[in-house]
Amino acid sequence: MVIGNSIPIDVTLLEDLEQSALQLSSQLEALLSGLQSHLQQAASVTLSSAKIYETCLIDGVCGQIAACVEKTTDLISRCDEMDKDMASIVAIATQM
Repeated sequence: MVIGNSIPIDVTLLEDLEQSALQLSSQLEALLSGLQSHLQQAASVTLSSAKIYETCLIDGVCGQIAACVEKTTDLISRCDEMDKDMASIVAIATQM
């Protein structure tokens, strides 16, 4: 095949070029599909790790709050006992 009078075109070369372009397009599509899949997996793992971190943080804080409440309750009980013990000392002091 010749375009005009001077440039010969090799049809086989054009067909090979088209075939290579189709293969490249197919490979690019497969690569992008794989990339999309990996990005979705990464997003899922990131979300899961954030949920686990949040759960651990909340559980840790709740555990510390529960321990503080328990210690505060114990302190109040001891103060009440000490107040009762001091009441007898006040009675002895008034007798003196």
